[in-house]
Amino acid sequence: MPSLARTPLFDFDGTLVDSDAALIAPFVALGLTAEELPPLGLPLVEACERAGVTAADYLAHYDATAVQPFAGVATLLDGLDRWGLASNKERTSGHAELARFGWTPTVALFSDDFGGHEKRLGPLLAALELDPAEALYVGDTHHDRHCAEAAGVPFALAGWNPRTAALPGDLLLRAPADVLALL
Repeated sequence: MPSLARTPLFDFDGTLVDSDAALIAPFVALGLTAEELPPLGLPLVEACERAGVTAADYLAHYDATAVQPFAGVATLLDGLDRWGLASNKERTSGHAELARFGWTPTVALFSDDFGGHEKRLGPLLAALELDPAEALYVGDTHHDRHCAEAAGVPFALAGWNPRTAALPGDLLLRAPADVLALL
């Protein structure tokens, strides 16, 4: 494979995997109504605090086997020599899901790696020894867009997730394979 001009960096939930139902189910099992659900994409501790539940109770109800890759993601990742992951997912479940799919990012950072706070791309760029212009961050939420902007990294919206909402100026990707054209 030829050397790429950019290294792709990805969000996990909602970008690589279709996890919305799996992420919401523990809150519902703990008695929350649709109106009480925290927004998707928050770090686990923050989401649980907003919902008034403990992270331990949430994780006791979380079913990682309900999470599945979006169509075309596995093929995309299998064809990449080098890629990174920055996610607000809790580290233990994140690594378990990566192992279940057989995915091996060069570097994977999770909420725990950011002190339980919102992910940042700076540590991922440093671990991969990349300048912001040498990367592309692919995500599905306004949190992801902001994360990329804060680090000066070009952002592309994972439009294969049907709940994404493009803003003017977004690079909107229709399918995972579209990432390759931006590298």
